[in-house]
Amino acid sequence: MKLPASVRFVVRAPSPPGQLPFDRTARTGVEFDTSFARRDSVRVARAVLLDGVVLPGVRAIARPRLIAGEVLDALDEPVVFVANHQSHLDTPVVLSVLPARVRHRTVVGAGADYFFDRPSKAFASALVLGAIPIERQRVSRRSAELAEQLVEEGWNLLLFPEGGRTPDGLPQEPKAGAAQVALRTGRPVVPLFIDGTWEILGKGQRRLRPGSTTIVVGEPLTAREGERPGAFTARIADALALAGREAATDFWEARRTKGTFVPEGRSWIELWQRSAHRHRDERERLWPRNFGSRTVDGDSPEL
Repeated sequence: MKLPASVRFVVRAPSPPGQLPFDRTARTGVEFDTSFARRDSVRVARAVLLDGVVLPGVRAIARPRLIAGEVLDALDEPVVFVANHQSHLDTPVVLSVLPARVRHRTVVGAGADYFFDRPSKAFASALVLGAIPIERQRVSRRSAELAEQLVEEGWNLLLFPEGGRTPDGLPQEPKAGAAQVALRTGRPVVPLFIDGTWEILGKGQRRLRPGSTTIVVGEPLTAREGERPGAFTARIADALALAGREAATDFWEARRTKGTFVPEGRSWIELWQRSAHRHRDERERLWPRNFGSRTVDGDSPEL
């Protein structure tokens, strides 16, 4: 039965006032509320799902090998983990090698424009991985404040400061967001170098190619007194490069040589040539130099 127009408003969704914009994306992106994922009941469900389903599958596909795992056993938590980014497999691979007490107290910074672009995807990312949205396309105080708040509450934070997956398997320049969080919270940064996930499921690859991976844990880095974000980021980049060389060689050889890690079968010429072509048009490369601030070259943030 069709209702008269005069009373149809009872079953019709209300309209916002004409002078107010109707924001249809308020529950996506950086605005998505992930607090539900840190409730005790949800954490138990995530632990069961991760430990019983997700991580066994990842270990079977990626066969992770951990180097310097003793660093993880002696962590002074909370910490800010920073890792290079080769694949969507990076997060579960890292979680698979973390001790359980660390893994279940870790949140993951994920691209707000990719993992939080739809409510269903955002819910799944927060539920399964404990992900929080990080704005990559513009400066976002909300992203930075949430990351800092969680670290101050005792959560470990996993960030991929390159801002997106490498398009060619080679390392990219890290941005200063992780250094900013560490400086503001006074917590150490733990470098993690991941090798092998690009070959298994690199950017643009449609099929999984099971293989082996290596994760090298670097020594924790603490900001020096008066150190600026730019300088701290440079030290983080050096630590990741050292861990990358160790993944390709061994402890002593990595410290005898200098330079950026180049995967086996790739030449230094590729790395040099790529420096002139930074893939600026890639959507996933659009990461602010310092998320959560307006700093340039290590200047103080304007909040």
